Amino acid sequence: MDTTDGSRGSDPLRTLEIVVGVIVTLMAVVVGAVLVGAVAGTGSIPGVDAEVCVTTLTDGTPAFRQVEGESTGPVGLAEGITWRAEQVQVCDPEPDGVTRALGVAGLTMWTIAPLLFFGLLWRLLRRARRDGVFADQVPGGLRVLGRLLLVWAALDLVITGFVNAALLNRMTEDELVLFSSYDVPWLLVLLGISLLALERVMAQAVVLRHDAEATI
Repeated sequence: MDTTDGSRGSDPLRTLEIVVGVIVTLMAVVVGAVLVGAVAGTGSIPGVDAEVCVTTLTDGTPAFRQVEGESTGPVGLAEGITWRAEQVQVCDPEPDGVTRALGVAGLTMWTIAPLLFFGLLWRLLRRARRDGVFADQVPGGLRVLGRLLLVWAALDLVITGFVNAALLNRMTEDELVLFSSYDVPWLLVLLGISLLALERVMAQAVVLRHDAEATI
């Protein structure tokens, strides 16, 4: 009886490698479609509109248009209940070339970066399945993934802040906005730190493996 095929069929790393490979392929197709749709601005691709939008924080008292002397807002609130809008999305339904280019730049971090991350993850899983979980290259692969997430988080915060500011300056007539970022990608930061911590653990495991092999 050949146990090799059976072991391959039950190998969880092989299953993960296949799943991540499929994800990378689908993401590559989606990323290509989103970028083409954003540049073309036809709105014909599902999820991609011809308009360009930007989300910004408010100071808690947004200047809404007045209707019959009263501010517009939610209905059905109980007496004494107040409301505020913490985020406002403004859109340009007919953007020019510069506005569309800024919109594409804002999409870059959330299209290219995930594709790069999952591509590197697929390569790490393939290497771990081929050479073993405690192979010398595994800690380095985890370190690269962790650093990538941290760089992704930093670039996303900075690029999003400047892109949003540029879009707001083109869509509003208020004072000049230099930086506008409404969210810190804490999940990316925490995952990046976790992968770096796991890299240290795996590095120690590799050292122990070498010590065990030396005593045999």
